[in-house]
Amino acid sequence: SVALGPIENPDAMPLVKLLGEKLLAAGGKTVSTRDALKSASTVGLYFSAGWCPPCRGFTPQLVSSYQGHLEAKGLRCVLVSWDRSPADFQDYFAKMPWLALPYEEEERKNMLNQTFNVRSIPTLALVDASTGSVITTEARESLVRDPEGNEFPWTPPLVRDLALGNPGRINEQPSLICLCEAVGATGHAEVMQALTGVAKEAKASGELELSFFVGSSGSLCEQVRALCGLAPGGGPQLVMLDIPDNGGFYLGPSGHDVLKEDGIRQFLADFKSGRLQRKQLAPPK
Repeated sequence: SVALGPIENPDAMPLVKLLGEKLLAAGGKTVSTRDALKSASTVGLYFSAGWCPPCRGFTPQLVSSYQGHLEAKGLRCVLVSWDRSPADFQDYFAKMPWLALPYEEEERKNMLNQTFNVRSIPTLALVDASTGSVITTEARESLVRDPEGNEFPWTPPLVRDLALGNPGRINEQPSLICLCEAVGATGHAEVMQALTGVAKEAKASGELELSFFVGSSGSLCEQVRALCGLAPGGGPQLVMLDIPDNGGFYLGPSGHDVLKEDGIRQFLADFKSGRLQRKQLAPPK
């Protein structure tokens, strides 16, 4: 863990603990974090850099949504820069109507990258302004889908269905998937209930950042099966994708027993303890 010294005042508001006592406003003016964010209901940490083409593409979208809709809903943004020099940071920050973490705060930037599991940019993570708790690290994708913020703050479901076509952060963190295309609507509901119970436990423990998926149908299920060398449309199968680990994956139980909460819980425990055999995802064809 990163030691940040006296700024970790136990009486400080959660956002001050997270971001430090001071932030930068337009023109490079130093402002109090407490005062600058006191009217926020939600704070967006925008991990971005001017050298990054996807960032340059997304920033105007974020500015437009922020000024047109999201600021009025209580969002306040803070740039966490991945720029490579102070001058680059200043040039990029000048395009934004919000706050920034001071460029020289390297230790704090590293801590935030670790805290929010930032592996690529742009990433927009939202935190609750009153508690500092994470709402979502997928706000970039949510904003592109919902630029007016009708569903803001985009709290993600504990369990997604791959059939809906949204892979969440499957490329950024380990993802437990129950492929169950052939079991029918009743089986899908049973799997969703079982996975939700395990996901609630995992979230409460805070031990490991995980995504949870039901695979009831669709092209994403087909892709997962192909990457893992599984027969198309096969029976129920538990899979742990760990794409951040250089494309690793782990196979769990198969058959109708995988639809039970106890079997899913044991598979997750085996993964966390290192008892499973790592396999390598096949290259896409």
